[in-house]
Amino acid sequence: MNNLVSITNETFLPMAGSNANKAAIAKVVEKLPELTEKAKSFGRQNTQTTISLMTLTMMNGHSPMRMLRQVLAEVDRRKRALSESQISYVRAKNEIKDLQSVLHPTELEVAELRHALVNMEEKERYINGAFKDIAILIDNYERIKEAHNIADWDEHTFEVEEKRHHIRQGFMMLYRNIIQMGRATESPMEYLMQFGVHVQTAVAEVTGYINVTNERIANGELLTARDTEDFLDTMSHKYKHCADEVTDRIFGKKDILNPDYMSRLEAAE
Repeated sequence: MNNLVSITNETFLPMAGSNANKAAIAKVVEKLPELTEKAKSFGRQNTQTTISLMTLTMMNGHSPMRMLRQVLAEVDRRKRALSESQISYVRAKNEIKDLQSVLHPTELEVAELRHALVNMEEKERYINGAFKDIAILIDNYERIKEAHNIADWDEHTFEVEEKRHHIRQGFMMLYRNIIQMGRATESPMEYLMQFGVHVQTAVAEVTGYINVTNERIANGELLTARDTEDFLDTMSHKYKHCADEVTDRIFGKKDILNPDYMSRLEAAE
């Protein structure tokens, strides 16, 4: 048997037993290299578009602060996965090196080498995919900051925007309720009341928006989701004071944030 140095992850296919389907093996041996090469482009779970438009906005809406925090969480998750893949990659390399040093390998050692080569290639894809994901997330982080004129931010900046975010989410849930079922359900009503918004006022706002929107569509306007997002932004700004009234009623003060418990930006010297 040849030295294992000559074995690659594409030459393992003929080892399929005495009853192997030769036509199928020939097809795979011929075409698998092309598929393997193409697979190198997709070493990650999601596309750039999915990460940007779904991962960052899931449960966050279009809140800049929430999306920035989501970027941090996604990067942190991929950093952990990247470090684990790098350990596995080095182990596979060492295993390949040991097996390739065998001068008279057994059939099992040949199979083990092929397995290690495939495993290393898979880890290379994961590692490359993780780097690409992190780079995409960094791009989005910088774009969000630029689009919303955020020079820098910290935990306090994030907390200040939380009341507005939750009011916006409450209106979004209410809008979806009325579109889907024609009425408000308990969840968005409770959500909005927790942040001080009068439910009947909110229903009137959303119903009014829906009625006006129906007229615009009937008149031939081609609306996009941006119109709804703009409406939700307006509601979040218009009713932010309601959350201040709630904290004042419960705790005796509008601002309940304690900066002593937060990570703050260091003052410039």
